[in-house]
Amino acid sequence: MKKALLIAIMTCSVIIAKAQTTNTAVTEHDAAVKAKDADIKTNIIDPAEQDAGSETPDWKALTQTITQKYDATTADRTITKAKIYYYYNKDWPAFCDAIVHYTDNFELANDYPLLNKNAGMILKNSNDAAQLKEAQKWAKAALDSDPNNEQYKTTYQALSAKINK
Repeated sequence: MKKALLIAIMTCSVIIAKAQTTNTAVTEHDAAVKAKDADIKTNIIDPAEQDAGSETPDWKALTQTITQKYDATTADRTITKAKIYYYYNKDWPAFCDAIVHYTDNFELANDYPLLNKNAGMILKNSNDAAQLKEAQKWAKAALDSDPNNEQYKTTYQALSAKINK
């Protein structure tokens, strides 16, 4: 029974874990999504951050509010992006969690400069093995798209070296 449960959990993890999206309708590359997200940031997230003052915003309550008004995908995307900006230079582990989640779910699979940039952020700010391996996948995708790109090579090699330490 334990073995079956473990297999089921691992299968779900593989199904749930996805490399970037090809669906622009869930990304800010879609003009309507970008406008909706900007409205949510201005009218829901920014006021909540201001109300929180020096405290961390109540991400769960914000997620619930946005989900009720829009949908769960919109809430996940906007809250995750808000966390990226909120935690940048304040809380690197939380920032890295957010950027990994956002990149895996809401960045385009063929936006290689951005994948490489995000991989570099993880390289610089994380020592978490799972995050580094995820960033290595992004860097590998970028490098595979342009094997002669020195920036892509450097990022991929640095991530590989950090993982293999």
